[in-house]
Amino acid sequence: MHGPGQAIVLVGTSGAGKSATAAELQKILPEPFLVLGLDTFFGTLPFRWTSEGEKSAEGFSYVRTTEADGRVRLRIDYGPVGARLLAGMRHAVVALLEEGNNVIVDEMPIDASVVPAWRAALAGHRVLWVRVHAPLTVLEAREAERFPERFRGLSRGHYDVCAQEGGFDLVVDSSELEPDERARRVAAALVPRLRAC
Repeated sequence: MHGPGQAIVLVGTSGAGKSATAAELQKILPEPFLVLGLDTFFGTLPFRWTSEGEKSAEGFSYVRTTEADGRVRLRIDYGPVGARLLAGMRHAVVALLEEGNNVIVDEMPIDASVVPAWRAALAGHRVLWVRVHAPLTVLEAREAERFPERFRGLSRGHYDVCAQEGGFDLVVDSSELEPDERARRVAAALVPRLRAC
C-alpha cells in the first residue's frame, strides 16, 4: 500500500520555462512524476468553449489591451465552465496524490486566486513550491520565437500575477539556468523532503 504522493508545483508565466523544467525533472527523478497543467485540461474542452469559440466567455477567452508604449497585454479570462475546469484540475491532482502518484503541476496563474486555491487544495500534502521566472524582455523574446502574433502578450499579461506571489521553497531564473540545471536544483530541494517522510 502506497502513501500519498509528492507534488512539485512549478509556477510562472508563459515562456518562463516550466514545461522544459518539468520534462528534465521526469528524466532525473528516481520515481515517476506525472506532469499536469492548464494546457492538459484546456485541451479537453470542446473548441466552442475555448479562446476563439463562440462560448469562450463561459470557458476561456483572451482579453487584449494595448499599453501606452504600444505593447500588447494578453490575459486569459474565464467564465463558469472555466472555473469548474480549474477546480476540477485541482481535485484531480489531489486524487492522484492520494493514490500514491507523484505529480508535477505546471501552473501559469491566470489571476490572483489561482495559487491560493492550489495552496488550499494541497494543504496537508507534501509539496515543493517552485517559482520559475525570467525578465519580461526575455519572456517576450521567447514568445516572438514560439507563437504567432495573435498569441503574443501572455507573458506581459500575466507577469504581474506571477510576480506578486511569495512563499516559494525555491526560485529559479530561466534566463540564467538551462532546463537541466533548473531540474537539478529542484531535485536537490526535493530529496530532503522525500527522506523526511
